[in-house]
Amino acid sequence: MKKMIFVAVIGLSMAAMSCTGSNENNANGSDSTQTAATTQMDPAAWPWDFPMNTGEQFTDGELVLAPYTYYKAAIDKGEDLTEKGLIFYNTNLVKAGAEKSVVNYKEDYELPNSLIIGIPEGVTAKKGDVLLTWWQSGSGLKRAIVRDDSNPAQPKVDYLDMKLDPGSKVNFADDHANEELKPNSFIVLHDGQWEPGAQLACKDKRGRWLAAKLIKATDDKVLVLGFSDRVEVYPKSDCKLIPLSDEGIKAGDKVYGLFVAEYQPDYTVEKVDTERGRVFVTNNMGKQEYLSILEVTKVLN
Repeated sequence: MKKMIFVAVIGLSMAAMSCTGSNENNANGSDSTQTAATTQMDPAAWPWDFPMNTGEQFTDGELVLAPYTYYKAAIDKGEDLTEKGLIFYNTNLVKAGAEKSVVNYKEDYELPNSLIIGIPEGVTAKKGDVLLTWWQSGSGLKRAIVRDDSNPAQPKVDYLDMKLDPGSKVNFADDHANEELKPNSFIVLHDGQWEPGAQLACKDKRGRWLAAKLIKATDDKVLVLGFSDRVEVYPKSDCKLIPLSDEGIKAGDKVYGLFVAEYQPDYTVEKVDTERGRVFVTNNMGKQEYLSILEVTKVLN
């Protein structure tokens, strides 16, 4: 295939300005994100009220997660990026840039840096850690919990973003349980940190707490993957970090649980499986189900 570089359409005027705002902390930890410069560009190529770059510095050849396929296809077809699911896949960064970088999968093209998540080399993990990675026997961004750390550079994990439904014909979480990750293919997540891969609950205009995966954050805004992998922006003050462990959650507790895309109240905890990062609950409709630790929380109570 002929190699080509896809260049996103840029507006005739570009202005850099500082993105300001107060640090928003919540009960789960402090904010360490630095303010980044905001660049304005053609809304067709960057329709979100968020900087194209938040200060990250990539390295040529670095392994990254990025929505390279869906972003380029939507731009080529003139589709509304805010209405498209942008699934993040693993690929390599070819050439790092200040605001946009070139990635490769069959061909080279540019993506705004805020849609690129770098994966550093040499990371190790221990049992119970929650990781940002991808489904390594399939594809697509996933969070996972370490079950076996006998080789910390290649831990065995359960994917938290796969539905656990024992007895069902479709039970991805069990079908891909205890999968060994490749070396240099994951990031260890930390409680209370506004870092790529963190799980958020963000309040929308209707007052609903919607689930979101953090892509990038500034002092006052977050860029997230929301329902159906749509990229969205929220004020940081409207979002809360979901803890990465079941600490403080026990049988009999009333919690918020995730129903489709919304955290809803009045779920009852039946039991907790710490090793697998799962919580067995009865939901507010009386149905029992296994949710991941990222789908059950007390921070919204």
